[in-house]
Amino acid sequence: MLRNYLWRQRTKFEATLAFSMLEPWEKILSMFVFMFFALLLVSGLYQYLPQHVSIMRQRAIYYLWGEDGEDRLLRHFVDSSTLKEL
Repeated sequence: MLRNYLWRQRTKFEATLAFSMLEPWEKILSMFVFMFFALLLVSGLYQYLPQHVSIMRQRAIYYLWGEDGEDRLLRHFVDSSTLKEL
């Protein structure tokens, strides 16, 4: 049962990315290239995402209240009892 499931998933993967028409060495090479780009993506997210979240929080505060960088306004909004009643 597990063997059939894994075979179906492999077949879907190969058919989706047209790997079924490649030779084995081409599949290995393309998987290395794919893993390299996936590693670059994950490392970029790991390094850039925390800074970007901080910037987006500041922009959200500005868009909601029209004031620059007031963290206490966002905390007050989140901690207020009006949200708990909803």
